[in-house]
Amino acid sequence: QLSGAPLGIGALLKQANLAPSTSEASRLIDGGGVRVDGAVISDRGLKLEAGTFVVQVGKRKFARVTLG
Repeated sequence: QLSGAPLGIGALLKQANLAPSTSEASRLIDGGGVRVDGAVISDRGLKLEAGTFVVQVGKRKFARVTLG
């Protein structure tokens, strides 16, 4: 669970321990390796509102993130 909605996708990946840094998160997004609820994310500036999401980085890293 994370607080601070709306939260940028890069900060969310870092706080959920799916990426070591926000700059690495940006590189993952540019490479097409980030999905939210099954949809590929291509916009680095995406802000997620409050809710529950399944975030996937690469093929094997998943996290269910609840933003409040």
